[in-house]
Amino acid sequence: FPRPRPRPRRRPAMLAFVWTVFFVLLGWAPFLWWHWEKHGVVNPMHVVLTMFNAINVLICFWEHSLWLHRANIKKEYKRLKRRGLDKRLPTPLCLFQPITTRQAFSYRYWSVIWSQYALLDPSYADQTSFGFWIDSGNGIVTMPVTVLLSFGATFDDGLVGLNLSPKTIAKLGLVCNYQMLYGTVLYFANYLLNEHWRGASRNSILVVVMANCIWIVFP
Repeated sequence: FPRPRPRPRRRPAMLAFVWTVFFVLLGWAPFLWWHWEKHGVVNPMHVVLTMFNAINVLICFWEHSLWLHRANIKKEYKRLKRRGLDKRLPTPLCLFQPITTRQAFSYRYWSVIWSQYALLDPSYADQTSFGFWIDSGNGIVTMPVTVLLSFGATFDDGLVGLNLSPKTIAKLGLVCNYQMLYGTVLYFANYLLNEHWRGASRNSILVVVMANCIWIVFP
């Protein structure tokens, strides 16, 4: 008798959203702990600032995938449009799909976010657009400054090893946050002027607003 074939082992998977929360906590919780150890208090401003920075670092990684997998993003975007998903997001959204550990640490998987978001704003499937360049550039430029800001907010003596005083870090933070605010305002202007909102539902427009307003409120 032929031997039964062994069943392929299923790789453990978690929702992509759970991985997103994990990555944010990874870039946030250590600074909360270090601040408590050094100062013995919980400072609400420090909590909010370092949380925003942790979120921004994660988005910077996603923006790396926007550049690295721009061809795949465009291809997947076209495939989704052929399914009749123009101006609306697929169900379930990529953040609410189970993914493996390997996928969670893969730029390729997270590039799907841009393919799906491009259904609401096609700029992200077009490497000649302002939206593509402002976000892919943001992923490279703002990440190191964002991390420095979290260190500077946690250790009030600055970063002695890098010869950076608190004032120097604050100046870098001012420039970085102004750039994020300015870029987001221009993004919304581009979104409205080119009427990417036309034909989209109220919920879809709300997704665009909520996904970007954090970079207006926090900076």
